[in-house]
Amino acid sequence: MIDREDKKGESKDPFASVLMLGYNDKDNLREAIDSVLEQSYKNFELIYIDNASTDGSLDFVKERYPSVKTINNQENLGYAGAYHKAIDETFRKEKVDAVVLLNTDILVDKEWLGEMIKTAYKEERIAVVQPKIYLFENKKTNKINTFGNQLNYLGFGYCGNYKKEDKKEFTDDIEIPTASGCSLLIKKEPYLNIRGIDPTFFAYVEDQDMCWRARTHGYRVMLSVNAKMWHKYSFVKNKGKFYLYERNRWMFIFKNYQVKTILLFIPIAIVMELGLIADSIFSGYFLDKLHGYLGFCVKIPYLFLERRRAQSGRILKDRDLKKYFSDNIVFEDVESRGLRIANSILRVYYRFIKKLI
Repeated sequence: MIDREDKKGESKDPFASVLMLGYNDKDNLREAIDSVLEQSYKNFELIYIDNASTDGSLDFVKERYPSVKTINNQENLGYAGAYHKAIDETFRKEKVDAVVLLNTDILVDKEWLGEMIKTAYKEERIAVVQPKIYLFENKKTNKINTFGNQLNYLGFGYCGNYKKEDKKEFTDDIEIPTASGCSLLIKKEPYLNIRGIDPTFFAYVEDQDMCWRARTHGYRVMLSVNAKMWHKYSFVKNKGKFYLYERNRWMFIFKNYQVKTILLFIPIAIVMELGLIADSIFSGYFLDKLHGYLGFCVKIPYLFLERRRAQSGRILKDRDLKKYFSDNIVFEDVESRGLRIANSILRVYYRFIKKLI
């Protein structure tokens, strides 16, 4: 695939648009952009999308990197809204075969893009590819940020293999439940077939939603083990994040699960929600929890339409995909006695209903 040329001497390798989305992250832009521009794979363009930053990010990119294309959003459209808009515009270009979504708080290896391309074009059914994403802790480390996100059956997504050391078991490209929006590649045809990123999510869970719809449509989601990058990641709890995450988790379930699956999950969902409500009262985020419920309810008319679209195009049923569900939540930064109890309940219940899905 690499280094092929047509009769005119032009590259026949897939053309990728790398879309880097920034919001008030000027301090990270130089290292991030420099690492992308140093790729050994050359058949790509870099587009910087500014989400109405106020720290001079857009001017910095325009002045320092005149070859980098820019998109200036007049308001903060969130992760989902900004990428939805930019990808739609990008895929109107006939030459673009795939887009790559990329954070600004990152450094990428020089083979990062080429290796993702190799994985993506091994077969037609591969739609989404994620690189190995390591933690950057003042320097590059061998500690994992995520090697593919895990998906608990109640819609909780979390980083796979978080904070573990990369060892020999991660040597071949493998399927993963969902890919991290920190950096993922998606090919044009699958993206258009599944109707891509849902802008209503604004931020959080939209990457999970897109990957799961790809799976229901018969596509594969892969980890490219030779594609490497580093993420300046820190887990932060805040009210806005909690509200959006909870709202979007329910939106994800409502849109994507079959009715039978939802009915099977209702009893355990009620138990878990009672636990979350109790914790929110004692931990001071009860109003944010209620805000999440309200935000979901407000979106129900829209979600009925989106659910109809998502379900009408699916090829695989939930029972075909249940192997990608996790029966617990393993994430070091939220480890607690309450979570250990919840995981025990989640495992027992899933063992009971798994064969019924």
